[in-house]
Amino acid sequence: MIATVTCNPALDILVRPRQFRPGEINRYGAGMCQPGGKGINVSLLLHSLGVETKALALAGGFTGREIARLLEERGCPGDFVWLPQGDSRINLKICPPGGEETQLNGEGPQIPEEAVERLERKLSALGPGDGAVLAGSLPASLPQDLYARLMKPLVRKGVEVAVDTTGEALLAALPCRPFLVKPNLEELEELFSVKLTGLPEIKEQARELQRLGARNVVVSLGAGGALLLEEGGRSLFCHGVRGQAVSTVGAGDSLVAGFLYGWQLHGTLEGGLRWGMAAGAATAFSPGIATGEQVKALFPQVGNPQPL
Repeated sequence: MIATVTCNPALDILVRPRQFRPGEINRYGAGMCQPGGKGINVSLLLHSLGVETKALALAGGFTGREIARLLEERGCPGDFVWLPQGDSRINLKICPPGGEETQLNGEGPQIPEEAVERLERKLSALGPGDGAVLAGSLPASLPQDLYARLMKPLVRKGVEVAVDTTGEALLAALPCRPFLVKPNLEELEELFSVKLTGLPEIKEQARELQRLGARNVVVSLGAGGALLLEEGGRSLFCHGVRGQAVSTVGAGDSLVAGFLYGWQLHGTLEGGLRWGMAAGAATAFSPGIATGEQVKALFPQVGNPQPL
């Protein structure tokens, strides 16, 4: 079982206007509504790949109910903590043809302490052999060390925990020794206030995450591939898969799901990296989160990772 945690889920609305001109009326055809949030995205793809998973989330209002309905529609198990007031956020993704993708992301509702405690009780059901993914931004009402708080009892019980977040929330979680962290290049640069221009520099900065506590680090580079630093000291680079990108929304989350699937399937981190690349690319080439079938069809195009 791999449980995912999304503290700030969203109803993602994807629109594709014929053109996008700020300050003017821009028309588009039918929009696409999807259950959003990094942990939810991970569970959606894990479920499609045949991995036992459950999407835990803090949700509220009519948007929260719609997120739960869309998740159920796809057959993905969910277990939400319902908030006493407030609506889950709406994220608007604007993807004009051939243009740069624009995202308008909401902040999310207020989260009371009692809701966090209920989330902790749900996580307490996990034990040795299980996994957890703590992913995404934290609402402003929650402290930045929340993921560290959630991790500590899980790690003590032998649960393998992956963390996919940024900034202070990530730094606070590192001393808890997460099994995996997955920043992208921009997040890594922002975390350490540096500009990284080549793989050696990226590798060295990723090593800093390991020195701070991360066991394994994957740095996603979009179409440029991904870099893996294993806790045993080996570093591997995997080239990206060629194809026509439709939307980058959820590609990084899909990489995490694919990595965990490949790690379970092959029992190696290298296998995880290859499946992660296939999953991230499959979603980038799709209008939404890819299906397991799409990931499996793309996997043969992923090259073998090379030592770096």
